[in-house]
Amino acid sequence: MLKKNMIKAYQSNATLPKSTSSLTQDKKTYTQKHNTKDTENDKGLYRSDEDERLIKDYHFAKFQKNLDQIQNNQALQSLIDQEEWSEEDIKTLLANFR
Repeated sequence: MLKKNMIKAYQSNATLPKSTSSLTQDKKTYTQKHNTKDTENDKGLYRSDEDERLIKDYHFAKFQKNLDQIQNNQALQSLIDQEEWSEEDIKTLLANFR
């Protein structure tokens, strides 16, 4: 039961694009959609537009790194292929996500 819940949580991971060109395009699309400034909602969260861009680029790169590690992790793939998980398997899974 626990394995099925974990797999459902990460099923969308397999549907994400794998080519870097499409990921770059996704980043550009995301940036374009979220760069519109609403003067009423803009409370000065970032010190400057450059700071905002750098922070968003950092978080996007961090996401890309984590996604790549999950997709290319053989230990995680072998856990997903198992029918039943033990407590040790769950600990291994959590260790891989850290």
